[in-house]
Parts: sequence; structure tokens; C-alpha cells
Amino acid sequence: MAGKRAMLIVTAGGWPEHYSARGINGPIDDLLFPINHGILFSPGFTVLPPFVAYKVDRLDDTGFDILAEQLRERMRTLTTTAPIPYRQQNGGDYQIPTMELKAGLEAPGTVGFALHAAVTTQK
Repeated sequence: MAGKRAMLIVTAGGWPEHYSARGINGPIDDLLFPINHGILFSPGFTVLPPFVAYKVDRLDDTGFDILAEQLRERMRTLTTTAPIPYRQQNGGDYQIPTMELKAGLEAPGTVGFALHAAVTTQK
């Protein structure tokens, strides 16, 4: 799958806050990690951040039209959207054979699945 881009399109009945770090369901990126990393990234896809539609069970016609346009815009930018910067398994960031992330590679305070995305710096 190398050279191909993949992106999840997900609907949720809950609010964005329900899928935040302190939300009842936990961070949406953590919930989607097994799919994004395990199913898409592992076989070689370049994984883009997901498109998540929240509160879909409460959409009226106007809300649907807005959401549909947001999705169309996202689809138009697939080739220019920055991928999730997952670390390569054999790229030197993990100790062999335990496959634990080497100390000091994460941003301060980073825990959980976020450890497996490389720190990027803005210039």
C-alpha cells in the first residue's frame, strides 16, 4: 500500500467534547488509533487525519448541507493534507526487540498513543 493515502470518515452521535481528552468517550484520535495505525499505517498507507462528523443524529437539512460541503472541501485537499506523522517501526525510534519507544523522543507530557507520532517542529 506504499504510496497510497488513506483517511477515515467517521460519524458520531456525541459532541466533539465527548471525544476530547477529558470527555466521556476519550480522545477521538485514541479511539481511532487501532484502525489508523494498526490497519492502515502498518501495511504501508500514508494516513491522513480523520474527517469526523459529530452530533449527526441531530442534523437538520441546513446542518447536513454544511457538513456535506466540509467533507467535499476535505476531499478536494486530500493530496495536500499533511499525514499523521507516525513513527516507522524500524526507523530507529524503538528499542529492538521490545519495540518500546526510546526515551526522550516524545514532547514533554506526551502519553498514550500520541507517543507513536513523531514530534514535528514549526519553522
